[in-house]
Amino acid sequence: MKTKVARILFVPGLIAAFAPSYALFFEFNVLVTGDLPGGTAPWATLSITDSGVDMVDMTLTHSASSAAPQFVTELLLNIEPFPSDLNLIESSPTIVGWEFDEDDINDAGGMFDMQVDFETSNSGDRLNPGESVTFQVTGTGLDANDFNAFSKGNLNVLGMVHIQGINGEGSGKVAAVPEPASILALIGAFGILAARRRVQ
Repeated sequence: MKTKVARILFVPGLIAAFAPSYALFFEFNVLVTGDLPGGTAPWATLSITDSGVDMVDMTLTHSASSAAPQFVTELLLNIEPFPSDLNLIESSPTIVGWEFDEDDINDAGGMFDMQVDFETSNSGDRLNPGESVTFQVTGTGLDANDFNAFSKGNLNVLGMVHIQGINGEGSGKVAAVPEPASILALIGAFGILAARRRVQ
């Protein structure tokens, strides 16, 4: 009887530990258009995690393996479903603007839902190799899984960044590949539970 009680208490605790923290991890490593960035792919990464009700945290990192003097100037993402009350909260001078517009932000043949613009002037606030910027996105019903969506139009990608300063003057746009790590972790956790149950 004690074993059954312990099992019942253990399962909800494990689910609660995993359920609130869904995460996506995007690697920007596929050239879409323009010049191939210097250094080694991925040239940028993006983590998207649930941080509360109707809120996600995002951290965009310009990979240290990217070549100087390249810098990231734009991030494009998709959101499905698309809340009508989206907002971006930031406190970094690296972010200079943003826009939300369902399937109406056109770039490189794709139609995106979200655009974040980063500093382009040589003021010290550019998103340079080895640097990261963190911000939050809010909206009714929003969670990290909503960004696991493809752009519409002739370009079907999960996200894209624009990199400038390639070989000094060039620029290129690279697309993202996701790795929903928390789903794999959750599946693994349930596998462990199933194995424990068979043993007992």
